Amino acid sequence: MKIRDAKQSYAAHRHAIWEKREALDKVLKEQERHPLTSTFDRVELSRELSLLDAQYDAVDKALMGITAMETKVFGDECNRHQAEVQAKMAEDLGKIMEVYRRVASGARVPAKDLQKLMDYDMKLYMAAKQAALLARQSEEEYDSLWEDEEEVPRQKTLEEVSGETDIDVPRPSDVAAEAAPELPSE
Repeated sequence: MKIRDAKQSYAAHRHAIWEKREALDKVLKEQERHPLTSTFDRVELSRELSLLDAQYDAVDKALMGITAMETKVFGDECNRHQAEVQAKMAEDLGKIMEVYRRVASGARVPAKDLQKLMDYDMKLYMAAKQAALLARQSEEEYDSLWEDEEEVPRQKTLEEVSGETDIDVPRPSDVAAEAAPELPSE
């Protein structure tokens, strides 16, 4: 089951338990106001309320666990994404420095690479050009370090990734049933 689906299912089940509890609580309060006209047993109503409270707490605890899993997946995805971005930035910086070295040595480099160097830092570009004037002209010619960059397909957002992660959780009704076993009858 996907985290998003599990959260919705558990939240809906928790809400249903809460509504049942509110209805029983209302009946109990009505009985307190009119004790002679009530057809409900106060002890039985109190027992049912305790059972519903236990079920609600169990489902709520499970929902908090699912939310914690989602937060962990989200954090892991953030870290992975940040590592990818930093690796790309380091790669680009390495290319920029290589273009600088090539220009400073007097070699001919593609206009695309010169533009990338200028976009990165105009002062660095000017320093490379001045160094090239001082160096004797080289006949060496280089290909571009930036391959024709294809358009990158849209990546899923971090929220989408964490919400679509599969987890193995029991049904909310099973969690509620385990939390409130049958009370012995008197």
